Amino acid sequence: MRRNHLISMLLALILSTCVSGVQAQGPDQMLSPTSKVDVSQYSQYYSMPQGSAPTTHIIAPTKYDINGKQPSTIYFGYQQQAVTYSQYQTYATYTGGNSLWIQGATSWTQYAAVPQGSSSSLLAISSTGGNGYLYEIYPDGHFVKNYFYFYPGYNLINFYADTVGQHILLFAIDYSISNAVAINVAPFTQAYTPPYQNPSYQNPYPREIYLSPGSTPISTTGDSQATIVSQGMRGYQVFLDKNYVGTEGTGGDPLDGKFTFRVVGNQNHDVRVTDGQFNYQKTLFFDRGGTKTINVEPGTAVYI
Repeated sequence: MRRNHLISMLLALILSTCVSGVQAQGPDQMLSPTSKVDVSQYSQYYSMPQGSAPTTHIIAPTKYDINGKQPSTIYFGYQQQAVTYSQYQTYATYTGGNSLWIQGATSWTQYAAVPQGSSSSLLAISSTGGNGYLYEIYPDGHFVKNYFYFYPGYNLINFYADTVGQHILLFAIDYSISNAVAINVAPFTQAYTPPYQNPSYQNPYPREIYLSPGSTPISTTGDSQATIVSQGMRGYQVFLDKNYVGTEGTGGDPLDGKFTFRVVGNQNHDVRVTDGQFNYQKTLFFDRGGTKTINVEPGTAVYI
């Protein structure tokens, strides 16, 4: 009984400190339904779900294999202080305990701004694992705790941005309490996509292609399918996580503006499409076992 009381006191102190830190950031960090914030710089930390909106705000931790998916950079705090992953490993090995991060395609961060309706991946790291609580402070100040089992090592937790404002999250297993992360949920504004017109576009391929025609693509595997679709581009090259995976219209692929490949689901991937003149790059989240269509047209932004 006394043990639970001590833990509650510690958490109350930490949560109070988190709220004070948030308020100290100024009004630009505190979002309301009418606030505007540029979330584009944090695009690697969220994805917009396809189809119907998720019904669960927080999904229970699943065991996560980090091999081959280590970030290049770690960002600490609201000020986004950057350190290399190797430096962080030295620090983490020394301190041990629990830590919580917002996972991106190439980095981890303790702060991100995302649009309402998007999904983000939280990475909970525990040296011991065990039963514990994930705590969340909502924008209106009330907090909720979810009782979960955390695996030793790395845990992936899906966060659905359903409520506008700042969400602060941390987790605790026994006396070991993690750092807090903050997710600013901005009001979602549907970007305008102009109607496609193709009266004069002539694809410059193969002039100024990114790779030579003889380049060998890697084979892709995974439980999810991605399809690039373009009405105005032909012979474009596709890159997945900076690896060349193929050229549309070659190697048995029809020259029809479509290119399909496989990815590992339940994580973010960097997708790049180029035809030598136009270059499109975006970090997207792929659901496990799902399919995603990525529309790319010359002179417009990538949209899904």
